[in-house]
Amino acid sequence: MDNITHTLIGAMVGDIADRSLPADAAGLPARTRRTLGIGLMIVGSNLPDADFLYSAVTGSKLDYLLQHRGHTHTIAGALILAAIVVGSLALWLRHRRIPWSARDARYLFAIALFAPLLHIGLDFTNSYGVHPFWPLRNDWFYGDAVFIVEPLLWATATPLLFTLHTRIARGLVGLALVAGIVLSFATGLVPLPLAGALTALVVVLAGIARAGSARTSLAAGAVAWLGVTLLFFVSGAVANTRLDGLLAAAFPQAMTVDRVLTPMPVNPVCREVLAVQTEGSRYVVRKATLSLAPDWLPASECPQRVVGSASTAPLTAVPAASTAELHWQGEFAMERDRISDLARQFCAARAMLKFARVPWAMPKGDNWIVGDLRYDREPELGLAEIETGPLDDPCPRHIPPWTRPRADLFATGSE
Repeated sequence: MDNITHTLIGAMVGDIADRSLPADAAGLPARTRRTLGIGLMIVGSNLPDADFLYSAVTGSKLDYLLQHRGHTHTIAGALILAAIVVGSLALWLRHRRIPWSARDARYLFAIALFAPLLHIGLDFTNSYGVHPFWPLRNDWFYGDAVFIVEPLLWATATPLLFTLHTRIARGLVGLALVAGIVLSFATGLVPLPLAGALTALVVVLAGIARAGSARTSLAAGAVAWLGVTLLFFVSGAVANTRLDGLLAAAFPQAMTVDRVLTPMPVNPVCREVLAVQTEGSRYVVRKATLSLAPDWLPASECPQRVVGSASTAPLTAVPAASTAELHWQGEFAMERDRISDLARQFCAARAMLKFARVPWAMPKGDNWIVGDLRYDREPELGLAEIETGPLDDPCPRHIPPWTRPRADLFATGSE
């Protein structure tokens, strides 16, 4: 999830917590506790993403893919981050000679712990994946429900325009809301009726905030946030069920192993589809667009992040006819054993399989390109594509213990 969402939702949750639990008369002044509580919620809601510093130091693409949403995105990591943050806060309060009570300490530790846990929960909602239960369990978990940048979630934080105390904070919230509305209308990624619905949500929540109390408006924002999230999860479940039926009808000889459904922003109707299938010894990934309302918005007219066939992976035509509900864009196929062989030969390929939920590979001279089709949106090597071979095997410095997403299909001979 993007950091604007983490910040806005974190600030809203922090504001709700401050107004729900009165300050301790024997501890921090109410205004100080409010500032610290909301501040810790904002910082903690972004702190897990500090894991990018590791890959920034190593300069390795594979290190980024494997370490981002890594150990700092786990329950154990959240406990450590909370202890560090509250310990630092205790030293600062002591240095400033500001007394705080045991009740303050418990409250601020709960905030410092809940914030990174909330970050992990928000990250779970999209298709990148998280593995929160390390070291007890190293599996990836995918929500496949919410787009990674979702202006509807920004809109649910509208009450902060009226509840935050400083003009700077309110101004930044307003800037995010305006940006979300402008981008929805200007980028072409959001159908105009849905961009209008986003604008209406901001207006309604602003009206509630002006007319009601701070608690009422914040409660409305929280209900809207959870309602938007539920809408995408429910529509995603419907899309999954519908897609399984369409795949079974179009390819009765194939076994569907996984399906990655990514919604478009502000749009629970359209979803990008990657169907991971096997046909005997062949591994096949079929790419499409699915519409849950084909009479209103046919799949071929759904907005797309990438127009045309720009990709690194060699896609061929899907041997099935497109419909208003499902518009095929191409497919990738290769023998399953080939990817397993590459993982056994090259450390970089083996490491990529620790991340790649939809792996693919193709020869390039004496080398191979190995990647993840979820992020293949350009002809050149992109975010999740590496070149490896006998003379250049860019093995990352540290390979974490994450379970391979496609361990069900590809054996590597080594973890």
